[in-house]
Amino acid sequence: MDEIDFTISLLLMANSRTPYSQFAEMFKMSVNSIHKRVKSMVELGIIKNFNARLGPISFSNYTNIFSFGVSKTKDPKSTIEKIGDHKYIYNVTQASSNLFYIHSCLDNFNKLESLVTFIRQIGQIDELTVCIHSTPLNINIEDLGDISLSKLDYLIIHALKDNARKPITDISVEVGASTKTVRRHLNRLIEKGLIILSIDWYPDKTSEFISFVQVYLEPSESIDKINLINELRKEFGSKILFSWTFGNLPNLLIICFWTRTMKELQEIETNLMSKIFESVKVTILLEGKNFTSWVDQYLEDKINKIKAEI
Repeated sequence: MDEIDFTISLLLMANSRTPYSQFAEMFKMSVNSIHKRVKSMVELGIIKNFNARLGPISFSNYTNIFSFGVSKTKDPKSTIEKIGDHKYIYNVTQASSNLFYIHSCLDNFNKLESLVTFIRQIGQIDELTVCIHSTPLNINIEDLGDISLSKLDYLIIHALKDNARKPITDISVEVGASTKTVRRHLNRLIEKGLIILSIDWYPDKTSEFISFVQVYLEPSESIDKINLINELRKEFGSKILFSWTFGNLPNLLIICFWTRTMKELQEIETNLMSKIFESVKVTILLEGKNFTSWVDQYLEDKINKIKAEI
């Protein structure tokens, strides 16, 4: 993979219905060249599928949780599967030194304690760091107006759940509505964030190094984290895939880097350690897996109810 492949992957994670012509224009390449790149990533198992899910904004008590800790397990593959079996967990990734990263989402914050207990026990993790994702500042539910979902909305999302690039005409036939109506509903779902169009992305299938870097800021320093991340992006460019901040751990940043060589990763580590941070820890991702969660089951339950009423 090169920078173009990584950028295409990130853009497909943000919207898996993005037309290939848009990528072609962006990179000044032919549509056929873009298609070949995506096809290659699919064949290599880097991109598993193009999917659609209900957006978090559809749930009043939705909370994203990110946790990590060192496991005592002697069988990482089995442990990944066992942890991922929990209905609140949608991704489990093993990193270097048997460190496990777990992505989960709650429908009720009161369930956090039982989730943490499950991860510690099943994952054999004595010390688990639990992070609550910060809410994006650019989302204002009041500004979005009506965010209710109709039966047709649910049917459209369900029609796209395993094939987000499905043509409007095919969706129209499946849900029994005109193409004009389907297009209008889908545009609204996307605009208001009521549907998440993404891909299952498996960067561990690449030959490059993907790393989560834990950056701990000095507690005594008052730092604008958004400005800090923007400055780091200017410095490292496309080597930064994404970054996370956390409401309950304001001094922690998790930054995801990709590098071609270990030497390049070491240079990034040296650079970060020279800055005014309390500490920097580089962890290389080895293997991960995405899982279905309660959000997927919620959609299935809705669809079953709608079909029962027909």
